[in-house]
Amino acid sequence: MLTVRRARLEDIEAITPLWLDMMREHESRDPRFKLATSPEAAYKGQFREMIENPDTAVFLAEEEGRAVGYLMALVLRNPPFFPNNSYGFVAEMAVAPDFRRTGVGRRLWDRALGWFRRKGVQNVQLNVSRANESGMRFWNSVGFREFLTIQWLDLEVET
Repeated sequence: MLTVRRARLEDIEAITPLWLDMMREHESRDPRFKLATSPEAAYKGQFREMIENPDTAVFLAEEEGRAVGYLMALVLRNPPFFPNNSYGFVAEMAVAPDFRRTGVGRRLWDRALGWFRRKGVQNVQLNVSRANESGMRFWNSVGFREFLTIQWLDLEVET
């Protein structure tokens, strides 16, 4: 039976492989997602910082004790000249390939949405690669719409 709960620091060993699989998949679609050699230690350090932050929540989906997905949600601050002083941000979501299209992503999003509402945020943002067609479909299915476009320019390094 699928359960979704708030992740704890000790879940880092189960979440890191899901993160790495997600990042390798992104890297296969676009070389700009290339990771450094052996990025796991750096990710674990970042994860520790995030999970200890009261404005961050990580939700973990498990099936019979196996981690099959997770979502990292943050509350970020707007500059004071905007009327809403905070907004939600989905920093990461990954679902194991054999559990995609089974409702895991929706269950994770529903938990994050409830947390965002309890935190009092009025809007949520996220980044999704245009090359990630299934990700685009998922986020559109839960109500997200395109807002900004990120532009990219590679510069030649002068020596």
